[in-house]
Amino acid sequence: MHGTNTLREKCIAAVGSMTAAIKAQRTLSLNGISSEIVALDPGRTRRGCAYGVEFLAEDERAVRATLRGGNVSVSEYIR
Repeated sequence: MHGTNTLREKCIAAVGSMTAAIKAQRTLSLNGISSEIVALDPGRTRRGCAYGVEFLAEDERAVRATLRGGNVSVSEYIR
């Protein structure tokens, strides 16, 4: 049984620009998936992306499908 105080693992979908991050967050929100826009250290990603959306790791499958269906280009997913 999981307690309500357990830390929940998060993932980030690196998308590049702030505009892309806003589109990603809006797309996820419209599909009932909670996310937060985060600034990324350019050295943390392969392409030097500056922004991404952070979400619960348990939602990763739904996030991938939702962003793909919403034509949001993700350069990489970071755990």
